[in-house]
Amino acid sequence: MHFCSVKAGLTKRNNKYFYSLFTTYAMKLSFFSLLLLLIGTWNVCAQADNANLLAQSPDGKTVKLVWVLKSVSGNIPGFDIKRKDGLGPWKLLNKETLLPGISLKKNLTQFESDNVESSRIKEKLKDLLKNGKLKEYDYNTFLEKWKNNEKEIHDIIYLAALDFDVSLICGFGFVDHTITQKMDYQYGLFIHGTDRLLDKVSWNYGEIPDLNVIKEITSKSLPGKKGVQVIWNAAVDKMKTSYVAGFNIYKRGIRLNERPINMPNPDDPSEFTWNDATADAGVEDQYSISTQSLFGIEGIIKPYTYNPADHPAEYQKAVVSNIESLGFYFKDGISIQWTFPKEYEQYIKGFYIEKDNMPDGYKRVSELIPADTRTYIDKTGSSVSSNIRMRVSAKYNDKTLVDGTELLYSYFPMTDPPRPLNIRSSSSVDNKINLVRFTWDPVIRGDSVTQYYRIYMLAPEFNTYTILADNLPLKQTTYTHSIPPGVAANYQYYVTGLSKIGIESRASDTVSVQTKSTLLPVPTIIKSLPDGKKVTLQWQYPDIADHTGFILYNDGAVIADEKILKKNTREYITAEMLPGTTGNFSIMAITEKGVYSERTPPVSVTILAAGKK
Repeated sequence: MHFCSVKAGLTKRNNKYFYSLFTTYAMKLSFFSLLLLLIGTWNVCAQADNANLLAQSPDGKTVKLVWVLKSVSGNIPGFDIKRKDGLGPWKLLNKETLLPGISLKKNLTQFESDNVESSRIKEKLKDLLKNGKLKEYDYNTFLEKWKNNEKEIHDIIYLAALDFDVSLICGFGFVDHTITQKMDYQYGLFIHGTDRLLDKVSWNYGEIPDLNVIKEITSKSLPGKKGVQVIWNAAVDKMKTSYVAGFNIYKRGIRLNERPINMPNPDDPSEFTWNDATADAGVEDQYSISTQSLFGIEGIIKPYTYNPADHPAEYQKAVVSNIESLGFYFKDGISIQWTFPKEYEQYIKGFYIEKDNMPDGYKRVSELIPADTRTYIDKTGSSVSSNIRMRVSAKYNDKTLVDGTELLYSYFPMTDPPRPLNIRSSSSVDNKINLVRFTWDPVIRGDSVTQYYRIYMLAPEFNTYTILADNLPLKQTTYTHSIPPGVAANYQYYVTGLSKIGIESRASDTVSVQTKSTLLPVPTIIKSLPDGKKVTLQWQYPDIADHTGFILYNDGAVIADEKILKKNTREYITAEMLPGTTGNFSIMAITEKGVYSERTPPVSVTILAAGKK
């Protein structure tokens, strides 16, 4: 069977730190990064037998070893660990064959010869088996499941990467307690019973790992003050060389994490966090953090006091108050001033200046500026005739970065755009809506000032021009104005040009548009009196441009149409009616294009019978 490591295609379970470990130390991978890699991307391939062997000492005289197969061919008989003292020959350290596998029957003293430690690890194995975190597998079953990408084997490998005890349980580790002389040593991983060396590692007597990688610890309250987030930064390069598996966090001496914390901030690989949801953000508390290597060696525990007085009640923003260019065309830079509450300076590390040479987006243009500073000169490039947005972001002691309010600065030549020329109009009716379409000439050659256009309208109901606000400012040289259903009216329009900073041109020529009536008002009958055998009707109606006349009805039958009742007619006397009869009269208006108003409600008039008064 063949097992091989893969250098690409890391899954989301892996992070940038362990990926960089793999690429930077391709010839000597950290055990953790390799095992995570095996979890995420496992291929079967044929290549030369090889492995990775790593060593680290907790006290300078006891040596811990871990190894993982990079590729193994055939049915190997197991492994041997040998040691070379100085320039001496290889000496076999293990008394029994070292085989991968998990079993309560396995003699763990072949991996850890200290009886107290091996007994402790045996008890730990029982708990892991009882809790279902490990399963018993003999050597052949273990390798067979590993070959077939079995999930529980991958979980075991992951646990081994975080816990040196599990490495020993699985047969991936060895502890050498037999160092007695101060000299240089080499350890080798061999195929059992042969001189076939798979990998070797050097170690000098007294050499212990430098696990002092934690640089800074801070904290902040979780949203709603429901808990505390502890944040720390670590030296990433030193983490790699010291084979750091992760970090442990303690509160009042009690460890909070079950496994080493090893997932950094994606935006800052040196930053790690722990959310303590059980903490009271309003109460002082004691935390401490330590570094742990993949050999289970723990570094110095660094204390930290969470004090709610160190944190603001709310985060304040910096407010940009003024921006101005220093010299023509930004020759000497841009001066920016801002305000920030003096009493909140104690909570911040300082400020960053950020600029957006629109539309590029914001970019940081300064280093961290001291907290008591309120002015800065930016000498990074900006284009003439451009808009610039600037803001000041406050970086708080708890690493929170609060973006300030922005201010727009524009630098343009103060040139008026030329007036738009040849404005033209046309109109049409669509579903009782008048559509007025305008076009005008595009910008003339050499016009670099005009960027937008604005449409002004004078409607019949107003005595001044107003701006058509929908879809403005316009970039195109055409526009359609929709007028809701109503009576015919005269509208007037003109166009202006606009520069980027809103300088407006002189108005274009004015164009008048006469719309058509699409909805007529109903006439109002004001008089309906019998006059002998006839009836006199009078009504009111406004003057409407395309109104052509009226249609008069009696009992639903037309008695006079628009040819008789023309647009200016407001009275009609009916033909003689029989005495004693009643007429029900109604009237409606009509336009030239055949648009009708609704009829008036019927008005009843009775001709008196002969001899009655």
